[in-house]
Amino acid sequence: MIHEILQQFKNIIYESEFLNIKKIKGLTHYKCKIQLIDGSNLRISEKWDEEQLIQYSYYWLDEKNELIVGWDNAPHYHEITSYPHHKHIQQQTKVQASNENCLEDVLDFIKQRILN
Repeated sequence: MIHEILQQFKNIIYESEFLNIKKIKGLTHYKCKIQLIDGSNLRISEKWDEEQLIQYSYYWLDEKNELIVGWDNAPHYHEITSYPHHKHIQQQTKVQASNENCLEDVLDFIKQRILN
């Protein structure tokens, strides 16, 4: 499935590298790093139970590997309206609510920033 999503966004992806894929008792956990055409990169970590995404983190870093935006669904920040989905934005101490809660949403967000 990830390969199909990456194919949809090939116009902003320079290269992708799968760092780790583990399958244990019906769970699949993988990590991937995507180099983007503007020199930034996206670090992807997803855990799937069969066909359901249960845990994720997506961290978009600049060419110096400093945070631009990071999205995850770790179950903290109960006060966020999109709990457990939230994002960390560069140099902001408060986390933000997030409507981006899957890889496709995150890549669409990044694509809008890179191409506009």
